[in-house]
Amino acid sequence: MCWRTSARRFFRENVPVVPDYADGFVEQNPEVWYEAVVRIAREWFRSGIKPQHIALLSFSGQMQDCIPVDSGGKPVRPAILYSDGRGARQAERLRQELGDETIIRYTENHMDGTLTFPKLIWLLEHERERYDETRAFLISSKDYVIARLTGAFVTDPTSAATTGCMNIRTRTWMGEWLERYGLDPAKMPAIIGSGEPAGTVHAEAAASSGFAAGTPVLCGIGDAGSATLGAGVYREGEIYAYIGTTGWVAAASDGFMDVRSGAFNLAYVEPGRQIAIAPLTNAGSAHKWAAEVFGSGKPWSASVAFKEFEQAVEKAERGTSGVLFLPYLNGERCPVQDLNATGCFIGLTEATTREQMGTAVLEGVAMAVRQVLELIAKPEPERGLRVTLIGGGAKSKAWCRIIADVLQCELVVPEDSQFLPSIGAAMLGFSRLGWGGDYASLCEKVKAGRKFERFVPNPELAAFYNRQYEKFKRLYPALAPVFAMA
Repeated sequence: MCWRTSARRFFRENVPVVPDYADGFVEQNPEVWYEAVVRIAREWFRSGIKPQHIALLSFSGQMQDCIPVDSGGKPVRPAILYSDGRGARQAERLRQELGDETIIRYTENHMDGTLTFPKLIWLLEHERERYDETRAFLISSKDYVIARLTGAFVTDPTSAATTGCMNIRTRTWMGEWLERYGLDPAKMPAIIGSGEPAGTVHAEAAASSGFAAGTPVLCGIGDAGSATLGAGVYREGEIYAYIGTTGWVAAASDGFMDVRSGAFNLAYVEPGRQIAIAPLTNAGSAHKWAAEVFGSGKPWSASVAFKEFEQAVEKAERGTSGVLFLPYLNGERCPVQDLNATGCFIGLTEATTREQMGTAVLEGVAMAVRQVLELIAKPEPERGLRVTLIGGGAKSKAWCRIIADVLQCELVVPEDSQFLPSIGAAMLGFSRLGWGGDYASLCEKVKAGRKFERFVPNPELAAFYNRQYEKFKRLYPALAPVFAMA
């Protein structure tokens, strides 16, 4: 059995986050993550699933957190989440003292205040008592659940790659860096393989959760890793896009990409393989905003609003409106790296309709996807480019058609694609139990047995979207001085 414990999805809907945006703080009580898992488990057992029938537990969860726990695995303070930027000054100090070239040489990533390493320094400097109480700093939400179930303090290489202090080639902590800034390397969790056992459910956890004592618990994998596995992307050249509240474009690779664009290199499920990933801050969030603003105007109901918005976009005649939308409703991370950037419409006239503006929002996100795709993809001209699209945004057929037309490539949308990250987490268990061979074989089998829908670009819209895209790329550079005045 597995959960995808992503804050972007399950915990966003079920577990309260306590943000203080004035200070850039975003925190969450990690104990509610474990309580949510317990509630799910009890529901399973009430429905007839027997604890003794569970062969092992596998997890995924959001990465880049700072979760201080005591020797009993209980939190000493709220978790500092991935979107929390309080470590900005500490990150700048790291850049100045270690040097960008050195940081990239070892981590193959850039340094910023959202990473775990600068958050650890912030905690040491601002909450020394809490730091001293801490036995281990966990990185992913699933690390906390695993600690509560087994008593083990572990993390996986994919999650560890988001800390800013893991040597991505050796998959070990940069102990010298930690010590240089007064941090105790012994407080860092052990980095073990995603498919390796972290431990077994102990008696106390068995009593609270209902899982059988002794049930093996795998280390699991960070959410970007589970999504990549679930998409069936394992071999060089395979690529997918994820459209959730936020989004990303990613590919499997045996090398490293240039991270100066704002992209990341993450350790993949096996040594020697990486995930090249370029994030988007605005994806499904822009879709939801557009459905609210350009919908029918009736009282808000998510299911009705999205359905009506979908119908409105379907009716819009694409290829005739010159309206462009810059989708930076929450700033942007890649390739634009500007938290002050905002959303903008360009090209409005008296003839512009509500449907055209709503369509422009979806086109704007698609153009942002095209920008980051160009960082990741290395298409072979004779073969063209094929992109697998997963996540909740893939449920909109109108949006899928727009994305295919803007990217000018074949789009493959697996059935129930929003659940594929859960399949990715479960694949760790399949491999451990010997069900289906190695990860490359499992990815091929998952893809072969999957129903999917294909979207091919409309050649009549190619010239239009090429022109729109060239204009789109000029918008941010032209408006950046205005954003800087905010």
